[in-house]
Amino acid sequence: MLKEGSSTVEPQDAWEQARTRMRHLEFSTERMSSRWFFGNAGVIAASALFLLTAIVMGYSAEHMLDNTTKSERAQTIQHHASDLQDALVESSAAARAYALGHDANMLRDRAQAVKAIGEHLSALNTLLANDPAGRALLAQARIDIERRIVLYDPLIGANSAASVATGEAERLKLARHNNAQIAQLRARASDSFARYQHNTTDDMRLSMVLALITGIASPLFALVGIRLLRRERESQRSRELQLELIHVQRLAIMGETAAMLAHEINQPLTAASNYLGVVRRLLESEATDKAKPVLDRVEQQIQRAAAIVRKLRRFIEKREAERSLESPDTLVEDAITLLGTIDGSVELETEIAPNLPLILVDRVQVQQVLVNLMRNAIEAMQGCTRHRLMLSMSSSGGKMVEVALADTGPGLAQEVAARLFQPFVSTKSGGMGVGLSICQSIVSQHGGRIWAETNPEGGTIFRFTLPVAEERAAA
Repeated sequence: MLKEGSSTVEPQDAWEQARTRMRHLEFSTERMSSRWFFGNAGVIAASALFLLTAIVMGYSAEHMLDNTTKSERAQTIQHHASDLQDALVESSAAARAYALGHDANMLRDRAQAVKAIGEHLSALNTLLANDPAGRALLAQARIDIERRIVLYDPLIGANSAASVATGEAERLKLARHNNAQIAQLRARASDSFARYQHNTTDDMRLSMVLALITGIASPLFALVGIRLLRRERESQRSRELQLELIHVQRLAIMGETAAMLAHEINQPLTAASNYLGVVRRLLESEATDKAKPVLDRVEQQIQRAAAIVRKLRRFIEKREAERSLESPDTLVEDAITLLGTIDGSVELETEIAPNLPLILVDRVQVQQVLVNLMRNAIEAMQGCTRHRLMLSMSSSGGKMVEVALADTGPGLAQEVAARLFQPFVSTKSGGMGVGLSICQSIVSQHGGRIWAETNPEGGTIFRFTLPVAEERAAA
């Protein structure tokens, strides 16, 4: 029973609530278009590319610094090896010159050369601290160099050319061996220097290529991503405005049919009032056994009025699009109820093909299309001699359900028919011209199409299609 000032809400069990929530999530996922996905992907790609380039360039800079340090060390080894070889030559030459001329300056030069030899050997030993093979080669060379210096010590006490010639062959052999050892050290240092320089060049090239790629690709990805996201935001805003327009048009429809709906609701309430009068008289005559069937009829009439109110409330409330499996004949029945009582001069006929498949639609929006088309047809037939409105539903190729609404009005002018579904085009004086545009938008969003054609019996036939549930689920 309904009480004045109160409203009833149909209960939903947990299963139905879960199904409703899943449908909402599914259609929320559908609304995430490819622009949204690729826009975010572009921004993420630009950020990831920039971050990756920064990491790689940081590693490359560290590697270049390490290679530069190693190449400088290799170059320093080369210099010390060359200076060591020169110092050995100077030491040997000074000893031989003193033996031949007993010039005291030669002794001083030899002492300086021997000191330089020690310094170069010490420096090379430090520079080769991380090169075991180089240190082993240097250790063997040090032994031979020290032996070579010792072999030249007897020349200091020599006083003739014949004394200088003694042991000269052994000294020359050892000098050649020392030169070969030092040349090997220089060759190793030269190879290391070339390798480290090559690595540094590669790192510089890699950094330049990455900087070039990032400088071009990263802003490009970011701009494309931001552009796509901006277009998606504009599209989302457009969809929100479309929903607002659809809601406003539903309110306008209800405002124009308020009188008819009031009459439709008044019928069951008047019947219920009459039945209650009968019950009162039965109770006064103490015929209580006859009161119960009459009370059942009262309840039926009140439930009928409550159903009309519920349908009206669902129709005009502001809501997000939510699709569900619906029966075509139920949609037609509800649309006729929402339209209100048809004028007695209008002959309304419905023809629904049997065994039509369920369709996955937004129930309220499809009802809005039906109500809008029927209301336009009724208004178009005013002033005509024949008022016949035919609403039919049939299967179209097994993949679509086709709805046809035929009237016997004056028909459409050719210039209007070509622009019929464009915004602000209307056949009514003072009309806003948004109703049919909204109908086309709703049908298109459901994956169907809407069109108008001439009725052979006179007037216009509006047709639109909706995909069946199986096809929608498979998509």
